[in-house]
Amino acid sequence: MSNAISTPVAPLTDPATNRLYGALCVQRGTRMLQSYATAQTIKDHTTTDEYNPKTDTGYQRTLVGSRIGQTADYYDAKRGRMPNPLLLNIREEDFSQVHVEVAGGKTEQDAYNSAVEQDGNWIGTGFIEFSPELELWVYDGQHRKAGLERLLERATGFSNFPVPVSLTLGLSTDAEMKEFYEVNTNAKSVKVDLVFQLLTKMAENDPEMQELLAISDKDWIIRGNAVAKVLEGMEGPWHNRFQSANERKRRGDGVVMPVAQFIRSLKPVLDMPLLKRADPATIAGILNAYWRGIAQVLPEPFEGNPEDYAIQKGQGTIALHRVLPQVIEVIRASNDKLGEPESYAKVLVDLPDLNGLAVEDGAQVLRSGAEFWRVGSVASGFSGDAGRRRLGLLIQSLIPVPADTISL
Repeated sequence: MSNAISTPVAPLTDPATNRLYGALCVQRGTRMLQSYATAQTIKDHTTTDEYNPKTDTGYQRTLVGSRIGQTADYYDAKRGRMPNPLLLNIREEDFSQVHVEVAGGKTEQDAYNSAVEQDGNWIGTGFIEFSPELELWVYDGQHRKAGLERLLERATGFSNFPVPVSLTLGLSTDAEMKEFYEVNTNAKSVKVDLVFQLLTKMAENDPEMQELLAISDKDWIIRGNAVAKVLEGMEGPWHNRFQSANERKRRGDGVVMPVAQFIRSLKPVLDMPLLKRADPATIAGILNAYWRGIAQVLPEPFEGNPEDYAIQKGQGTIALHRVLPQVIEVIRASNDKLGEPESYAKVLVDLPDLNGLAVEDGAQVLRSGAEFWRVGSVASGFSGDAGRRRLGLLIQSLIPVPADTISL
């Protein structure tokens, strides 16, 4: 970006000129403004430089229609707020059309000019003015911008909605593209385990949020989180075994699974009609009995170091929870109790027969029982969702079919 001062001596006089007030600064020679603009101003003045593969111009991602709709619904039906600003740039070639007014008189104006010229820093307040023809280029927040535009088309009274904006004043197109790259490659999404915790906290005392999660079929996250908390406190295979949000895994700490992954594994169980309205303690009691039953027929992974076996990691937990609904139906058909480990041990008596080939020292070796589940052995090979589904089907093949236990 050129450091030449391009602030006109006098303000623009066109009555249609737009003015944005806010905090002005110079950051290492780059002029910036933090302000608020109306939704209508955003619609009228902002544009995005979408990448065109035919001309090899632009740099922005193609808009996703579903995200635009979700954004519009969030600000409209869900009455959402927008605390994070759109990142905009007035390009270098257009900056001569902009008037910058620094508050504080000549002393502050001189300090501002000096910071621009010397790649320095300066903080103050003021405003910018620009004509209706000027384009403000969006380099972060294009879906929020598109959502606002859709709202203006369908909703009344939304034109004055305040939109936070952070403007760089006078970056070149290449510098703007670099900012887009840095923002989108350095940003880290919030980890799933923390998202689950946040959803739970938000829904605790908010019936509207609870209803919203139920409508979007995400209430299982809240229920699963509550179940995991109860289960972890019970004496059994999952006592103090979960890695909590923002908690680092340490060797030998006995933690075997991130709590978010465990919660996700519970969805087939939580979706059972029998348990849809069950309280967390009841579901946790069933899960604890289930895993204690597994430990009865296959004790080695639970008596030694659980970190040495895959049965309580992603492969085993997800596969075993996928078959739990079938196990429960067999137990109910047999008139056994769901809270007793022996009921599950009876149904899973053939689980130690699960076997497969593992590669050891370049040779294939048949492994079964606890060795099937040892980390690096057969079970570890069932990676990804497809692999865990296949492992679940193998376990299902060892379990009685519920219909076989029904007497008419």
